[in-house]
Amino acid sequence: MYLNLFGIHLLCAISWVVFLLLLIKAIEYKSAEKVLYTCFSVFFMVVVLGVGTKMMLLNPSVAKSGNWLHVKLSFDIVLMIENIYLAYAVFKNKNISGRVLNWMFWFSYISFMIMVYLTIFRPI
Repeated sequence: MYLNLFGIHLLCAISWVVFLLLLIKAIEYKSAEKVLYTCFSVFFMVVVLGVGTKMMLLNPSVAKSGNWLHVKLSFDIVLMIENIYLAYAVFKNKNISGRVLNWMFWFSYISFMIMVYLTIFRPI
């Protein structure tokens, strides 16, 4: 059961990063697909949060396995706040400067790479 949840969590996290990065670029280029990317990114964000919480409840010892999880969850929370802000901006038709969107894109990309590294290698 836990391994199935891990696979679902991993697939949904990859889907979330793809749609979040597509959303940022769609907002930057004022693309019509930004509403679709918003819906998908928020959906996968919620699924990642739900499945990740379920995995931690099934195996509570993982919370005590090191600081890697706390660092990973910190990045996760920041990215979720960013995703919610972008969804708000899309649905309220707010303008975001290209420079800020570029920073968001690279921060999101690097954050997801750090989270993958922390999950696989658990260095701390």
